[in-house]
Amino acid sequence: MLKNHEIIEEFKKSLTATTKSISKNEKIEINFIKENPSIDGNLINLSEPNLESIKKNLTYLRAEADSLALVFRFHSKEIHQNLINNNEINNEILNGVEQSRIEAKGSVSFKGIKSNISKKHLLDLKKKTINQEHKIPNAFKYVAYEKFLDVDFGEFNESNRKIIKEKLGKDYEKIFSDLRESINDQKIFGSKIKKYLEDYGFIENNENAKTSDDINQENELNNEENQNNEDSNQNNDKKNPSKIESETTEVDLKQSVSMEESDEIGDDSADSDIEYFPKMALNNIQDQYKIYTKDFDEIINANELCDQKELQKLRSNLDKQVFSFLPLITKIANRLQRKLLAQQNRNWNFNMEEGYLDTSRLSRIIANPQNKLTYKKEKEVEFKDTVVSLLIDNSGSMRGRPITVAALCGDILSKTLERCLIKTEILGFTTKAWKGGESREKWIKNGKPSKPGRLNDLRHIIYKSADSPSRRSKQNLGLLLREGILKENIDGEALNWANNRLKIRHEKRKILIVISDGAPVDDSTLSVNPGNYLEKNLRETINHIQDKGEVELIAIGIGHDVSRYYSKAVTIMDVDQLGEVLLNELSEIFNIN
Repeated sequence: MLKNHEIIEEFKKSLTATTKSISKNEKIEINFIKENPSIDGNLINLSEPNLESIKKNLTYLRAEADSLALVFRFHSKEIHQNLINNNEINNEILNGVEQSRIEAKGSVSFKGIKSNISKKHLLDLKKKTINQEHKIPNAFKYVAYEKFLDVDFGEFNESNRKIIKEKLGKDYEKIFSDLRESINDQKIFGSKIKKYLEDYGFIENNENAKTSDDINQENELNNEENQNNEDSNQNNDKKNPSKIESETTEVDLKQSVSMEESDEIGDDSADSDIEYFPKMALNNIQDQYKIYTKDFDEIINANELCDQKELQKLRSNLDKQVFSFLPLITKIANRLQRKLLAQQNRNWNFNMEEGYLDTSRLSRIIANPQNKLTYKKEKEVEFKDTVVSLLIDNSGSMRGRPITVAALCGDILSKTLERCLIKTEILGFTTKAWKGGESREKWIKNGKPSKPGRLNDLRHIIYKSADSPSRRSKQNLGLLLREGILKENIDGEALNWANNRLKIRHEKRKILIVISDGAPVDDSTLSVNPGNYLEKNLRETINHIQDKGEVELIAIGIGHDVSRYYSKAVTIMDVDQLGEVLLNELSEIFNIN
């Protein structure tokens, strides 16, 4: 019987293969993230599944993947770019209707895709009728989908139809019929929709419409009000999903759009409403990474976050969890120590005129006394003094087994490398609060300026400094098990912090090992910035460190593949793999054969 993580991995493999097959593009790569699905170059980012989402929202997950795969198959960025102008409403409508064109074209070829996407749209429409009023670009998107495929989302799409009918008047049916005839030709289709928007004065009439920043800020205000009414648990990093009742009896989905599967979907609140089709031409443009304020950030020693008595208790709990792995830790540590120390063994130059007598060649003198005595001299072999920094992701998603694995990594590395006279430091990164903390409060008081950049209070933790012996810092790792420490993760800035600490060290060789479980996530920052804002900063930071070459960068993914970010990375799916992985990686780092 498959374990839970094996079920998830099998599903991801299946979804990856299907997505690649639909896209008909050999260059694409599939990535699973905590954020909303998106496209970044040849990379398709899909929602990270869990067992509950696979059981309840299987069709929804498939629809996300189907739609993004169809973009690669039926959409040309170059053609779409020629239609984009400086009017934001115009661009959003073009994106929405182009989305429906692609989905309609794909649905003609694949009936399964039609069923998946239709169900997803219906579920999204149900959420929108509950949570927010319809906006014009969304109205165009859903009405176009209905018209292109002759489906009917019933009362859930009625307000959208009303909006579009008011704008297009008596030509409503004729316009969508004309567009439908061109769904196989993106260039003609795009020209038509742009002309209709101009002919009907839509762009002119909406120049004073709300921008996306205005809408974002409105949504933020609504979300904050909703949060004040919730009985929230700040120590839980995941929002509680709520079910949306199935009401398919009220909806007539024509042309066999069956609703035999469950319509339940995890509703992660209004601010996480999934727009799984990217704003194709616009999302590629992103401002340079910035920070709203550093006033509330902190760099703190682990023993300052709780008293000594509690720290001892937490460390005791950690020791109980790692007890079963002690034989493995000892075995790995001894093997690694022997291999590392072997690198520092003596080497000799032979056949020298002076030095130590080479006793191995005395037999030649006995055989023939006329042979000269030979000597040997010790080579000056430079074993570079080295410092290793272990940077641990302290995000809420690491809670439980992953953070225990990370603590094990810290123990194995610090104890083993210290025996080999290699200095080791252990660092952690998280945030001081959920959903922004004091940084967000300051932003709100200042009138919520648009594009604020990073909007949370950083907390960077020093569990063990490089110059501190392991015995003094042993208890600090127990802090990883403390309830409330693990919150959000902003990886790019943490990586830069750890890199800067290493750069000022005097050691000749500097190695940075990152332990994480996936992409950076901070709700406060991502709610008012582009969806890939933190991820883009992480990639830029990684590239900067790797290009400089001053610090060697390695990543260990706990339960998630992090090779999409780091050029040198390994994934651990089970704690039992930890020892062997660390041995292999460190053996390769130090060129041990």
